[in-house]
Amino acid sequence: MTDDKFKDLQGYSGEDKIVTSHELRLAMSQEKDTHVNVKSLIPSLDAACEGFRGGELITISGPTKNGKTLLAQTLTVNFAKQYVFPLWFSFEVPARQFLSQFPELPLIYMPQTLKPRAMDWFEDRVYESFAKYNTRAIFIDHLHYLVDLARQKQMSIEIGTIIRRLKTLAVQGDFVIFLLCHTSKSKPDGTLSYESIRDSSFIAQESDSVIMVRRTPEDGENTARARVEFHRRTGVMERVIDLVKVDGLLKERTY
Repeated sequence: MTDDKFKDLQGYSGEDKIVTSHELRLAMSQEKDTHVNVKSLIPSLDAACEGFRGGELITISGPTKNGKTLLAQTLTVNFAKQYVFPLWFSFEVPARQFLSQFPELPLIYMPQTLKPRAMDWFEDRVYESFAKYNTRAIFIDHLHYLVDLARQKQMSIEIGTIIRRLKTLAVQGDFVIFLLCHTSKSKPDGTLSYESIRDSSFIAQESDSVIMVRRTPEDGENTARARVEFHRRTGVMERVIDLVKVDGLLKERTY
């Protein structure tokens, strides 16, 4: 390093300058508290996760038609009760069908038209919604619509790149992002874990929490089970929550 460069760095005062932990904490304490920290209103899930906070990437996974979207819609309704109104990217089904699945439609935000396989477009819409409506909770149904499956030869690496972009977006924008993913396999005993998520181990590695969902017809009609595989912030692992569908949404089952 040259002497001139060294002197320039000594006097550097840009927004990304190096500061002490005490300076950073003081600056954050003086900011207006607008950070998202929202509850699921499902008691055992809230006990495991202690709410969902800005900067977190939460993966919801499970077999097809086993309750991933229903859990996400339940969270959406419960967030709206707390005046946290999410932004939704419902690639899986048409908007008309998606909206009709709510027993009573909450206030949510959605793109008027969707553009799959376009991460730059996706990030622009996230920031547009935040600028217009202050949305900080985001749902994506589902991951593979962000990937061009026909053109990817190294699917795991491409998905890893997208997951890192989502995690970076969550941290930089102070968003909580819920990412729905399919599974490809279960364990030999038939149970599911984060290792069952389709196509890339990077999904679980980069997520702050993974919640697996599957129906449990052996327990009764309209029953399901969610399992918090892990939660990095709380340290919880393999926490099981029994659920039942009531009036079109999921609630915790009581015994």
